[in-house]
Amino acid sequence: MAPELKVDHQQLLKTGRDIGTAASDLRAHWQQFQGELASYGEPWGNDDIGQVIGLCYQGALQIFGDCLDDNIGAVTEHAEGVQAMAGTYRESEDTSHIEVNRVKDFL
Repeated sequence: MAPELKVDHQQLLKTGRDIGTAASDLRAHWQQFQGELASYGEPWGNDDIGQVIGLCYQGALQIFGDCLDDNIGAVTEHAEGVQAMAGTYRESEDTSHIEVNRVKDFL
């Protein structure tokens, strides 16, 4: 016999919101960190070696930032998906309840 599936749509909705909050918090921390990095200016200097270091640093920071932004976006999408799933389960439960009560009316 297959195990019974029980879904707490309210807890699922809360979890989706919590995932979204975590993504928002991460984005805020990333923006704060970028501001902190920018406050240091260009400590490597303007000579030839300093310019090469600056280019490497900016390239690495851009790649990391793009990757992080993509991941935060994906987590945000997952949060929205979990919340939508919670709504679907709630609607299914409501519909099932209505249909069961309709059958009772015929008996």
